[in-house]
Amino acid sequence: MKTILILAFLAQSLTVDAAETNSPAPTTDRVGFPKDYAKSYDVLRTVSRDEGKKLVTVYGNRAAASVTNQAGLPYPNGSVLVMETASTVKDAAGQPAKDTAGKLVKENVLGLHVMRRAKDFGVAYAGKRSGEWEFVEYRADGTYLTPPEKSAGCAECHIKAGAEKDFVYNGRFADSGKK
Repeated sequence: MKTILILAFLAQSLTVDAAETNSPAPTTDRVGFPKDYAKSYDVLRTVSRDEGKKLVTVYGNRAAASVTNQAGLPYPNGSVLVMETASTVKDAAGQPAKDTAGKLVKENVLGLHVMRRAKDFGVAYAGKRSGEWEFVEYRADGTYLTPPEKSAGCAECHIKAGAEKDFVYNGRFADSGKK
């Protein structure tokens, strides 16, 4: 399904293996925890995963949300994309519950996968650079799942999205068939 291909790190584990620890990456967090993203950013895309057990919502700040199709790329500097992964509420039978509109009901935020684009960002990734983006993964409380110095795997994976998509898998617009 194309909708499952939102962002590369959907498929990645929330832990970082030893190989990524030694890869070049930023040493400081220039991405920043996106406080109040759910209230102040636009929802760009929502998809369920794992048979409705998880709900993935991609948010974009004003700059990121200004890109509405692939012709509008690259994203402007200052763009921030947040991929929120959340568990879903289960009904009495243990199946994902739906609201009156038939939509899954979000339970707990499991992780925030955040990427920020700015001039000269990404240089620290060296050969794994994916444009002018830097990456960090946070818990809902703002602590790190993947701190900047261990984010090389994020950058490396986003290379696969390609320069023609500004190294972003699926923000708001449909996928062109690439993973």
